[in-house]
Amino acid sequence: MNSVRFISNTLAKKHSNGRFHPESPQRIEMIENWVSSQLGDDISFEISDKLASKDDILSVHTEDHHDLIEKTKNYDGHFYFDGDTAANSYSYEAAMQAVQIGIQAVFESTRNSSIFCLVRPPGHHATQHTPQGFCIFNNIAVGSQIALNKKKYQRIAILDFDHHFGNGTAYINESNPNILYISTHADPRISYPGCGFSDEIGFGEGRGFNIPIPLGYRASEADLEISFDSIINPIIYQFKPDFLAISAGFDAYERDPIGVLGVTVDGFRHIGKMIKKITDNLNIPYAHFLEGGYNINLLPELVSAYIDPFIGKEDFKEKINPSLQIKEETKTTIQNSKRVLKDYWSL
Repeated sequence: MNSVRFISNTLAKKHSNGRFHPESPQRIEMIENWVSSQLGDDISFEISDKLASKDDILSVHTEDHHDLIEKTKNYDGHFYFDGDTAANSYSYEAAMQAVQIGIQAVFESTRNSSIFCLVRPPGHHATQHTPQGFCIFNNIAVGSQIALNKKKYQRIAILDFDHHFGNGTAYINESNPNILYISTHADPRISYPGCGFSDEIGFGEGRGFNIPIPLGYRASEADLEISFDSIINPIIYQFKPDFLAISAGFDAYERDPIGVLGVTVDGFRHIGKMIKKITDNLNIPYAHFLEGGYNINLLPELVSAYIDPFIGKEDFKEKINPSLQIKEETKTTIQNSKRVLKDYWSL
């Protein structure tokens, strides 16, 4: 039997970006309430108070980055790094807990029991030296890099289906051929962070290992499916990772308050199916890292749909809604990706 272990950090609901901010403590509270109602052999829930070390953070971030966040422990009120990203006196330790759970997820997840990092703050926008986009430290990048440093794995693939391009994860790994980063996200011309175009494929030895797949307005699971079939699956199977880390962002949902994509509830189930099929075919362990998703009332349903395939609740043969049409922008993106990646992968 396959299972998913949800692990949350004790300070997840203490970290704050300020009143009325979309990345709110209620996100975790709503998912926790749902998880608590589903406990059984296939779903479990834990809360951890363990902290990552400064050395863990320095595996991908600069010392100045770490020290800036640490100083906020003594700040009265909210310290704003930019117009979107803030910290209060709990944020440093909350972020250190989130990183530690990410490390645990990479080291303890197995083929049959994956860890879902139900943490705040999220991570995929945090760059080597800058907190941004609601993110403090880059949870998925730290966990992945430490696993490589300690020879737990030789090659790790990071698959990011958040609405927004994970610029932090991409830029941290842009010269690293041992981490393959693939992101489906809203077109940078209409969405934060304004980067993640098809030709941003990395540098030096890492060129060809950063794969941005920008999608047009209201792109749905139909667009994601053709992206998997045409780009994601062929590259991952050629890369042959030892581990798959998943940046699970639910703001691609069609009614997300800050999103412009059009993925349905069933679409997240289909995303889960496609990812599970990859891990089954490669016979590798995997873990999930919560990123975005700001429709608070629907967030538990979206998470539930996504994990259904991982706990054996769905049949891979089920098709997406045939009324959903592939966007012309997606077809153009696939053509562009094949053109810029032809020297690195067989597509």
